[in-house]
Amino acid sequence: MLRSDDLIFRINRVIRNVESNTGLDELDLSSRSILNFIGEAESQQRLLNVSDVVKGPGFGTAPTVYSRIAELERAGWIKCVQDPNDGRAKHVRLTPLARKAFAKMSAEAQKLFGRKSKA
Repeated sequence: MLRSDDLIFRINRVIRNVESNTGLDELDLSSRSILNFIGEAESQQRLLNVSDVVKGPGFGTAPTVYSRIAELERAGWIKCVQDPNDGRAKHVRLTPLARKAFAKMSAEAQKLFGRKSKA
């Protein structure tokens, strides 16, 4: 039976395992944080511009964040598309590759939460 104080460690193991199997573990921590930020916005049906990510919670200086966004796009994790209402702005979205990785993490975590835990 799963003890409640073991849950966080099991969740971390699930996340590390999925990251390893999907290639997410090849990204540095800052890039993974940016990817999580974009994914969380999408899960809440919020559309982010690149500038929203640059202003995000402590991802680094603007040049560093722009560089990380470009790396994530080259690696196929995100897609930047022109904002139809503002030619200067770009929306940032997860790719199917990223969505699949996050869906796998969610499914594995759900398996843990579906089990009965004892306090």
